[in-house]
Amino acid sequence: MSKDTNTMKAIAKSLAKIGKELEKISKFMLDTSEEVNDDEMNDIIDVEPQEPDVQDIEPIKPEKGKKGKKKAKTSSKKKLIKKTKEPTVLDRVYKVIKRSRKGATVEKIQEATQLDKKQISNSLYKLTKKDMIKTISRGVYVPIED
Repeated sequence: MSKDTNTMKAIAKSLAKIGKELEKISKFMLDTSEEVNDDEMNDIIDVEPQEPDVQDIEPIKPEKGKKGKKKAKTSSKKKLIKKTKEPTVLDRVYKVIKRSRKGATVEKIQEATQLDKKQISNSLYKLTKKDMIKTISRGVYVPIED
């Protein structure tokens, strides 16, 4: 027999033993209507309780400055400055197409946006799927008017 076969047989025996122990536990739990304490459970399965290793655990420190109850927030008189979002690639491509009178070609879009052809191609595909633009002839795109 090979080592693997012996190992598998040992594992199978261990699993069978664990299964029997679990059956004992479940019978005991069903037979007793009172709560089982840890000592009784350990007697059944012959296992010594292990203390958790707490040496590596650091205690939780309270945060500074926060005490008990929180104060209700008052409205501040300071105005929040809105951060302007930069337009997305789709926005930039759509803007170029919308500004063109006779339609925009990939080359025209590339000059205006300074994007790669792959990015432009992906943008045109997405804008077409969103029904924002349509193709009037090969390589010429116009916005769809609502």
